[in-house]
Amino acid sequence: MSRILQVFCILFSAVILSLGIPNELYHLGSPFFGLISLVPFYLAYSEIRSYRESFLYPALHALTVHLLSSFWLAFFKDFAAFTLGASAFGTALVAGLTGLFYFLPFSSKTEKQRLEDDSTCKNAGSVSVRILWFAAVYTVYEWVKSSGFIAYPWGTVSSSMFRWKAFIQIADITGTYGITFMSAFFAAVLAEGFRLYYTIRCHSESRWIAGQYARTALCASTMLILCFSYGIFRLVQPLRVLKTLNAILVQQNADPWKQQTDNDSILVSQRLTKEALDNAKSEGKNIDLVVWSEGCLKYYYPIAENHYKHYPLEKPLTKFIKECSVPFVLGGSYTIKLENGRRLYNCAFLFDRDGEFRGYYGKNHLVPLAECIPFSTIPAVADFLKRIIHISAGFNPGDQYTLFEIQGNWPEKRYLPESDVISLRNTKTYDTAARNSRPYVKISTPICFDDSFPDVCRPLKKHGAELFVNITDDSWSRTKSAEYQHFVISSFRTIEYRTAMARSCNSGYSVVLDAKGNIINDQPLFAECAMTAEIPVYENKSTVYLRLGNWLPKLLSLIFLITAVCFYINFNAEDIVPSERAKLNKFSRKYHKKMTAKTNF
Repeated sequence: MSRILQVFCILFSAVILSLGIPNELYHLGSPFFGLISLVPFYLAYSEIRSYRESFLYPALHALTVHLLSSFWLAFFKDFAAFTLGASAFGTALVAGLTGLFYFLPFSSKTEKQRLEDDSTCKNAGSVSVRILWFAAVYTVYEWVKSSGFIAYPWGTVSSSMFRWKAFIQIADITGTYGITFMSAFFAAVLAEGFRLYYTIRCHSESRWIAGQYARTALCASTMLILCFSYGIFRLVQPLRVLKTLNAILVQQNADPWKQQTDNDSILVSQRLTKEALDNAKSEGKNIDLVVWSEGCLKYYYPIAENHYKHYPLEKPLTKFIKECSVPFVLGGSYTIKLENGRRLYNCAFLFDRDGEFRGYYGKNHLVPLAECIPFSTIPAVADFLKRIIHISAGFNPGDQYTLFEIQGNWPEKRYLPESDVISLRNTKTYDTAARNSRPYVKISTPICFDDSFPDVCRPLKKHGAELFVNITDDSWSRTKSAEYQHFVISSFRTIEYRTAMARSCNSGYSVVLDAKGNIINDQPLFAECAMTAEIPVYENKSTVYLRLGNWLPKLLSLIFLITAVCFYINFNAEDIVPSERAKLNKFSRKYHKKMTAKTNF
């Protein structure tokens, strides 16, 4: 295969994957495009001839996917150079460095041995290895790009599979990386079958190669059937609802680029909340919680506590909450003064039914190079960012996993616990009313980027979260693809931990999901509206993924390291003196040119 054809395959693969990821045409993605998207990539990968190509081709693929699927990052105005430019460069770099492993299984052989094999089939024994290796390396790449400070879990193969509910249920065992591995494995089998159909006839051991491929294809088909079978089993298995939480999710659809103060957006949110409360009251429903989106309050707490007792002038916020007599979760900022500066957090605030501020959760995973820029705490760097680039990246990551305890309701069909304890320590008589009082629900409030990371939601779940309530503001993008991509990525948390999720977003996608990733309620994008939803709280069961975390990509990474060491030792153990090695390199170049001329690709 010529280099031009290899580059074409890389670009073609990137275009197909971008069509599979939620976009302006397919709002929730296309699993079909996602499944076949890596077929052209594999064809190019199977013809990699050097470490240079194994770096450049994956980097080109990742860069193209990023620019096509995350183009909306350029709409972040002053931050665009960081949000799109820096993230594109970082994603390409991660893909290139991880891609160096693509060449590894064939690099331990001498140049003569490699080039004496059929130039399209490489060697008879490498068919199964090549397929599995490709799937493993691509899976590790998606894990690396989705982890750490500069993590960006957008643009992944798994995000294209949301519509195939039976397939994605394996996330409670492997996380999203099992979905990626199976998709890449299946695509590699398809691509290898295409290659062998046109090249196997020229190989002296074609029957043996066909047998190798058939066994690998059978393995892939069996694993895929098992994944779907497990998913169907999970989908038909009923979920036990232990509690419910009646919530109003407000979507005020405020334009963040035009707001000088938060008065107008607060008034809109108040109107939507009041309408929803009145409707609920007329239907005889009791509301347990009202949720407004991320950043709806512009002034910093605790200093702003007095401000919101008087503003907006038409209806001060604190007074409004007290009149509603319902707990509120609102997005805002919290600042702590220190001797040598301050710490600023992007927060979810909890207000009780009397309008009293009760506490906050600080966003744990900040948007890299936007909410948080390295070394921005240094005065000189901060001054440069403010004067030259006109940005201030002063947020600090939250230092606690905070849960809010909200009073909820028992479901119509109440399940009693397997055991109970009747204590005589605190009361002298049997208090029936106390034992039948309304239950409390422990909710976690991952903020925006938080809900995209198992590394944030997993500790929240381990610390007792019974429900995820996400607050988000993606309105700055003004694109449907940005809203839906964020939603799809966050939806996997419901499957991984078998926990329901409610999302209250400024402009969408506001939605309630059950513990299987199914949509229970939703609201249209870019519209002023409020949704009243009865959110189920399911029986708290531990999943494999909750216990073990990202065990699959970590295991694959360990295999890579062991394989790299073994290949390195094997390569250095070859008994070839320098003079003969020079002759060998000269021979290999001539032989390679000769074989390339005979190759169909």
